[in-house]
Parts: sequence; C-alpha cells; structure tokens
Amino acid sequence: MDWKAKVEIFEQLRREHEFGIGTVAGVAAKFGVHRRMVRQALAGAVPPLHQYPVRVKPKLDAVVAFIDGVLEADRRAPRKQRHTARRIYRRILIEFPGVSVAESTVRNHVRER
Repeated sequence: MDWKAKVEIFEQLRREHEFGIGTVAGVAAKFGVHRRMVRQALAGAVPPLHQYPVRVKPKLDAVVAFIDGVLEADRRAPRKQRHTARRIYRRILIEFPGVSVAESTVRNHVRER
C-alpha cells in the first residue's frame, strides 16, 4: 500500500471512529484492516514510518576500518589514482588472508560510503 492510500485510509478510519461505529474493532471489521492500524490512525494523522533495525555485518566488521581508511585516503588522491571497489577487494584478499568476505559485500559498503 503506497503512502497516499494509507493516509487516505487513516482519514477514513478516524472519521468512521468519531462519527460512525465508534469502536476500534467495529471500524477494523468494516474496513477489513487490523485493529493496530485503526489505533495508529487514531494516534496520528499520518502513518508511522517503518523503522528497520540496523543489520549486523559480521564478515565485513573485520575489514570495515581498512576500507574506510582506503576511501578516506583516496579523497585526497587524484581521480585516476583512486581505488575501485574491486581493487579494494583484491587488497583485502592479499592483506587479510584469514578474512572471507565477498566482493559484492565490499562493493555495497563502498557504495554506501
């Protein structure tokens, strides 16, 4: 359900609760939504944003300081001399032989930075 549709449903739920049925369970049954959504609509005019938990990256944690250091050093380097994500991955393989991290994981971290 997109944002605008959810805002419109929230408005309908609040209006129905105030002027119509008047109970959370009744409004939920009429609109076919969960009682939690009716309570959220009564609590605020706009739907709450999803809060995603921060994911733990156990494989990447061993080399994240190294990657960030390389990227920070590259900021001062000329454009043609900067590291690509593939080059950083190859350096990790050489300098940290015990660490097993995928190239795509390194690429994603470089992109996020």
